[in-house]
Amino acid sequence: MTTRNTSGGDTRERTSITLPKDVMRRARVAGGNNLSAYMEQALREKFLVDAMVEVTRLKSIDPADDLLEAAEIDAEAAA
Repeated sequence: MTTRNTSGGDTRERTSITLPKDVMRRARVAGGNNLSAYMEQALREKFLVDAMVEVTRLKSIDPADDLLEAAEIDAEAAA
């Protein structure tokens, strides 16, 4: 694997992935002339979805409506 710095100061890492042919074909078409940028965006969106799923899961365990409510509950408990 190789790394390089981009103009924005970002360090990039070259890697290889194996995908089913139909998935790769769709990614290439969707990504146009920049498959790497498309894959990066798709992964970042997946990270957000995963985080939202985790937040939803945690809220179902302890359904605090928001951070302010949670802070108020903590303050009352400490008093």
